Amino acid sequence: MSRSADIDLSFARPVTVGSLIHQLGSSDWKTKEPLGVSFMIEDDGDFDWQRGDPENSNAIIASLDAVENVGLHVGVAIYCEAAETGGSLLFFPGRKEVSFMPNINRKPLIEGSNMTDIPWYLSQLVPPLLTIGLNGYEARDLQD
Repeated sequence: MSRSADIDLSFARPVTVGSLIHQLGSSDWKTKEPLGVSFMIEDDGDFDWQRGDPENSNAIIASLDAVENVGLHVGVAIYCEAAETGGSLLFFPGRKEVSFMPNINRKPLIEGSNMTDIPWYLSQLVPPLLTIGLNGYEARDLQD
């Protein structure tokens, strides 16, 4: 059986992809992951993820933050090289809601367990995001 996990983050005011990535950089999270830079801009309801070159990460983030995309879902993968784990950030239209899915080498709660170490992810994500208006989160780890 498989599991799904996510952390829904709520902000007091809209955030940009760039500001969120910048804040998470203080906890060693980067957009460069083992496959390059993975990102997505909603296209007619489709969420087709693409890969870009790490050298183009600033341009990719700028395209995600473009004014014409504020009303669309956009996403970018983040990765913590020191912990060898990461996941996808999905920004909802209006940019006050963001979901994080730990889907790159997900950390288990206990070695051999299928449950996600949600407390570890929260400890890495929440403190730096408080400075840009994080005002709540909801975390789930469910068996599918």
